Amino acid sequence: GELMRLLLNHSSADVVTATSRKLDGTPVASVHPHLRGLTDLVFRNIEADDIDADFVFLAVPHTAAMKIAGTLAERGIKTVDLSADYRLAKDVYEKTYGVHHEAYFEAPYGLVELHRDEVRGASFVANPGCFPTGATLAAAPLAHLAHTIIYDSKTGVTGAGNSPSATTHYPNVGDNFSAYKWTTHRHLAEMKQEAARLGSTARCYFTPHLLPVNRGILTTAHILLREPM
Repeated sequence: GELMRLLLNHSSADVVTATSRKLDGTPVASVHPHLRGLTDLVFRNIEADDIDADFVFLAVPHTAAMKIAGTLAERGIKTVDLSADYRLAKDVYEKTYGVHHEAYFEAPYGLVELHRDEVRGASFVANPGCFPTGATLAAAPLAHLAHTIIYDSKTGVTGAGNSPSATTHYPNVGDNFSAYKWTTHRHLAEMKQEAARLGSTARCYFTPHLLPVNRGILTTAHILLREPM
């Protein structure tokens, strides 16, 4: 919904299709009320072979993108994948997400502040995860001098998506502040990957915390430097 808001207000973009299996036939604005008056689009359940567009954003869960990405790439449709399916090397992805990657190919990691040359002109780009974006940019200037990097992140509730759960239920979140997935969050793999690309051999640690706010992430990177030579 937020991506569509940005595109609908962009002078060079024309949003032609919004796809969904579950919401087929439902007006987009009835699902995303903030888009009322901006679009009359209706969600359509169509296959990747039938998409008629110059550019596609894949806003699907991990493991779902890999079932579509190959078709879009073969058709030459420029694509940004918002899922995790192409952010990591194949072996790291399979270990991190516990699934076999059935349609792997290499794609540039879309953190343009660090990989602008790789992203420019690419036909398929892996959009970085939310936590790794702020964490990596915070640590980038000193990563090559670090022996340990500790990422401490606070996030709003909307990052969990719109599926109800006990974790995001308001009585459990309101006036509360809690850490979760200590040292095991999947985004740590991206943080380690990007630190290595910055020339760092540092050990990386990451703990996310859930704040009782709607949106946004605040990350503090604690960078312990190596002793001077």
